[in-house]
Amino acid sequence: MDVFKPYFSNSTYYIVGGIIVFLSIIFSIIMYSFIRKEDISIFSTITIGIFYIIIIGSLVFPLLIYKTMSYEFQEKELILKCGPLKSKVQYEKIKKMSKIADLGDSPIGSFRTPKYLLGTNYFSKYGRIITYATSYKKVLLIETDKKRYGITPKDEDNFIRILNEKLKSKGGI
Repeated sequence: MDVFKPYFSNSTYYIVGGIIVFLSIIFSIIMYSFIRKEDISIFSTITIGIFYIIIIGSLVFPLLIYKTMSYEFQEKELILKCGPLKSKVQYEKIKKMSKIADLGDSPIGSFRTPKYLLGTNYFSKYGRIITYATSYKKVLLIETDKKRYGITPKDEDNFIRILNEKLKSKGGI
């Protein structure tokens, strides 16, 4: 079983951390404006607190699982993982593999920063891609009949070599 990791960038922690700090400041300002009013209820305070926890949690969770991203070759399938998120790509269903220099704009998507794309993202040039990537650039696109996966293995040449071997032996491409 071969396991590949993507190239990780510590700047991702700074970007997402900056967003969390910014949202925390905004939340503090909003809470302060509510607290100053005398007619604030405990219900509205709790509601805002829950909203804040959900927003910050949705940013902290991807940050915590960032370094767990991997691409694992199994006997019959390639497993793309990041924390509890997992996609299984059967070798026999892979129809095409291509290198993309730059995915371009992603106006809609699950989770994305300049150095981290996770989940289903829509790209202007390429459409919907399930991403387990640490960059918009130098992405390896794996296509099946129904889905496309974008990954960024650190040792791309060796990854492609092993994937081609698996595809030849399992009837893909």
